[in-house]
Amino acid sequence: MKKIAFALPLISGVCFGSLGIFIRLFSEAGFNNMAILSTRNAISAVILCLFMLLFDRNLLKCKVRDLPILLGGGFIGMTMTNIFFNIAVLNLSLGFAGVLIGLSPVYVVIIAAFLFKERVTRRKVIGMVLAIIGVTMVSGVIDSGITFTVLGFMAGILSGVFYGMTSIFTKISIGRGYNGLTITFYAILITAISTAPFANWGAVAAYTAAAPVSHTLLMIAHAVVGAALPYLLLNVSLKYIEAGKASILTSSEPVSAMLFGAFVFGERMTAITVIGMAVAVVAFGIISTDKGKEDLG
Repeated sequence: MKKIAFALPLISGVCFGSLGIFIRLFSEAGFNNMAILSTRNAISAVILCLFMLLFDRNLLKCKVRDLPILLGGGFIGMTMTNIFFNIAVLNLSLGFAGVLIGLSPVYVVIIAAFLFKERVTRRKVIGMVLAIIGVTMVSGVIDSGITFTVLGFMAGILSGVFYGMTSIFTKISIGRGYNGLTITFYAILITAISTAPFANWGAVAAYTAAAPVSHTLLMIAHAVVGAALPYLLLNVSLKYIEAGKASILTSSEPVSAMLFGAFVFGERMTAITVIGMAVAVVAFGIISTDKGKEDLG
């Protein structure tokens, strides 16, 4: 099982990398940002709830005093991450949006240094510098000039910041004894609930009515591939492999996003952007595997 476990976060990253396809598809169908998020997460919450009811009902339990942490992590982490990531995907290439959200390890290093007094080592600094170099190369600035919008770039940066906050809240919740799947379920649930009032449900109803079977199946696929399945795979893998190694393997997300962008939407890939992607992935790996034993200076 351990050999198979190494493939799980890799598949998880590919699933997350495909999100841009669904986001653009539903946006073209008339869904606003909140409708895309609410439908994906509502269906995902139902799937995860059924999974936990079947295999371990205790995973649904949470203490009242811990609700602010779980709900806060869900809103600040997952909800805000997805809102800004959706904006980034609609204004940038899929590969560039994937790399910007992938910068979250850099933000986690900075935030953890202040909140948890974690050491900022030479290895982490090297990783952060490489990450910035990689992002610059992927952006297209070097070989073709500025090819992104300010809105998309800022949204991509913020998606990474909030994704980094998800890690912070997850760390606190795990410290209180919660399973990763429990944390994920409540984060997905709060995202579905908090975005629902702002969704244009008329567009969702019209889209579903136009082709009830195929369009409903597509929305379910969006929920399964974009949330339920990758989170389940990641949680299973963490039982057999180290979190750092799993984090490196999920770096397949920006790579797969770039490939999906190229093959599905015909987005331009150059030698510079491909090299930049490789540099960014290496940087994420360096940061993720740092043990924090060597102080800077």
